[in-house]
Amino acid sequence: MHLEFSEKAKNDPNCEIRLGEASWDSSKKSVKYTWFDINGKATRGGEFPVEALPQMLDFAIRKGYIKLY
Repeated sequence: MHLEFSEKAKNDPNCEIRLGEASWDSSKKSVKYTWFDINGKATRGGEFPVEALPQMLDFAIRKGYIKLY
């Protein structure tokens, strides 16, 4: 992902919600739930806490990535 925006995750202040250009297709946008290893490097996986989903959607809407119709 080419990072464009990030904010602290409300469910865990040691994690971030990130928005940016998708790594698999530069014409697509993506969202990631990011946590950090003991060295402070960003790590992430295919799963994220379901509690983070509302914030992920809200963040994407606020930044214009998606719209509610």
